[in-house]
Amino acid sequence: MASDIELPHLASIATNDRATPSLVYRALLRSMRDGLMVPGAKLPNERELAQQLNTSRTAVRSALSMMERQGLVSRRVGSGTYLTDDADLVFDRMDQTSIGSHEAVPSFAEIVEGRLLFEPSMMHLVVGRVQDEEIAEMRRILEQVLAAPSWEEFKEQIYALHRQIFASTKNKFLMQIMASILDDRRAVLFDGHDTDKPAPDAVRRQTHKDLKAIVDAIDARNGKLAEELVSDHLMRTLATINIWQ
Repeated sequence: MASDIELPHLASIATNDRATPSLVYRALLRSMRDGLMVPGAKLPNERELAQQLNTSRTAVRSALSMMERQGLVSRRVGSGTYLTDDADLVFDRMDQTSIGSHEAVPSFAEIVEGRLLFEPSMMHLVVGRVQDEEIAEMRRILEQVLAAPSWEEFKEQIYALHRQIFASTKNKFLMQIMASILDDRRAVLFDGHDTDKPAPDAVRRQTHKDLKAIVDAIDARNGKLAEELVSDHLMRTLATINIWQ
């Protein structure tokens, strides 16, 4: 039977900012990598995790909810929260981005941080204005994400989907923001290496799954779920930038 796991090396989150759910998620991923949490193990409760990570129970709760939706943890009523048996496979599915700083354009971390401030809420505008033919186009692009022959084309199709979602707001200002983001990412080749080689199959499938869930929520005109899924997607992305550095 699994026992509670102590995380002695995660006494705090090294940041001068508020410890967000994204940073908590990042710390928990690192503890998995370092063998401090193993598949099937029971996690400390929210209060203990908050103390060890020097953060709030609210941030821990949000991070654990995000991990549950991703299939990394399961909650058992009256027992606690456990890592799933295949939680360690998350690293094979992660689109891990290693970036540097750029003088001419914002860094990827700055872009994602900024998007988190407004994009989840924007989804209510999307579901209220999107048309059926726009959803059909989103689904067409999703298949291109899955079939992209190279890493660079994989990134291009991801941003094509985001551009279509932004266009569905019918708001020129928001559309202009996404066009500027894409220009900035292209200027640094999406911070990629060997961009002519294929993206790993597991990464393409996981990315397709995550983005399809967002499109499905838009199709269902479920603004609350779309907001939650976009927030999860961006927080996970922010958490995994330079994660092993």
